[in-house]
Amino acid sequence: MQVTIEKVGTALAKVLLTVPKEEFAKEFQSGLLHVGRNMRIKGFRPGKIPARLIEQKHGEQVRNEVRENFLRRAYQQAVEDEGLKPLSAPRVAFDEMVGDEATDLEVSFEINLRPEAELPELENLTIQSQLEPVVDEAITNTIEDIKRQQATPEPAGDEGIDENGIVVCNVTFLHGEDVVFEREGLRLGPQTAPPGIDPEAFKEALTGAKEKDSIEVDMTLDENLDNEAQRGQPGTCRIDVVEAFSMVPPSEEKMLKLLDASDEADMKTKVAERLSEALQEREDTRIESALLKQVIDGTPLELPQPMVDEQTEARLAQLREKLTGEGLEEDKIQAQLEEQGDTARQEAENGLKALLVVEAIGQAKELLVTQEDMDNELKVIAERNDASVDEVKKYYTENNLGQQVAIELLERKVRLYLREHATIQTPS
Repeated sequence: MQVTIEKVGTALAKVLLTVPKEEFAKEFQSGLLHVGRNMRIKGFRPGKIPARLIEQKHGEQVRNEVRENFLRRAYQQAVEDEGLKPLSAPRVAFDEMVGDEATDLEVSFEINLRPEAELPELENLTIQSQLEPVVDEAITNTIEDIKRQQATPEPAGDEGIDENGIVVCNVTFLHGEDVVFEREGLRLGPQTAPPGIDPEAFKEALTGAKEKDSIEVDMTLDENLDNEAQRGQPGTCRIDVVEAFSMVPPSEEKMLKLLDASDEADMKTKVAERLSEALQEREDTRIESALLKQVIDGTPLELPQPMVDEQTEARLAQLREKLTGEGLEEDKIQAQLEEQGDTARQEAENGLKALLVVEAIGQAKELLVTQEDMDNELKVIAERNDASVDEVKKYYTENNLGQQVAIELLERKVRLYLREHATIQTPS
């Protein structure tokens, strides 16, 4: 077996594999013997089946296994002899390979190489804090939001619903006398105007609604209606109220218990703490994203174009699948694919560069993703989806998603590292 390696730039290596037919034939016969030991054919003792019968039944399978074995050895030899750092495993189609036990085997393949990332300084990156203070208005609004979320419905009676109430109703969209849309048993509130209706007009019309009321509001009909003549035309939304409910907020005692507070002042303090934690978490995320972008932008990197091409095609394939599912005609699909081609390539380049930089930082700072990290992440995913850990492991294994989880975990470690080693300046 002869392996010749040629480096093309910094991101690609071409490998030529040559296997003399005699060497291939030797491996092929060895493979047939191995298969023959486990074959069972009536009239022949185990291990005594003629080679011609084994070849008739399993010859092509053994040839492919021998070819694959030579390819694997050539790939390993190329990586070890030249110290290559592959970005991805090469893809070789067997039907394009020439050679077997009768003719010298010759095949060439390419290895996308991991480009060397010249990382900038990773410590003491400077960024301005944008952390917002918790103000009294935010505390009050949050408490009111909690009250609305915990409110319970009670029949509205003759007074009708207020702006926070809800109705169970039958809704009809009309174009003149023609019914465009109708649905029974919908739950609506004054704050949730259907599409095509002015929110303020809807709020005013529905506030005060009582059981058995019939309310009409002007609207603009949807642009995607089947009837082209009705698209975007003036219409009427009729709401026939079946039931009307006022939303009664929880008592002060219940609110204190819900927030584990001793009195109103303590409740405000606890809400302020929660808001502060949420704001800090949001600011940490913003800082990490900004720092990582700063490093990515400051890292010169020659991207392997075959990989960019592959990921661009994958993005366009996803877009095609989405547009096909929406029922678009082929000519319109093709037009959108052509229109989005440059965008898809730019997104592919950005994503690939981000991945390579994250991996380079992880290697430079020894930010390893351990098996314990993986196990803990799968436990979190299982709890989030109300599934068992074994079910999640099986799903991620069957769908080859383990590498994706590892990359996400590594990015989290990189982001945290950059933030913890950055200089975060507070506005004066």
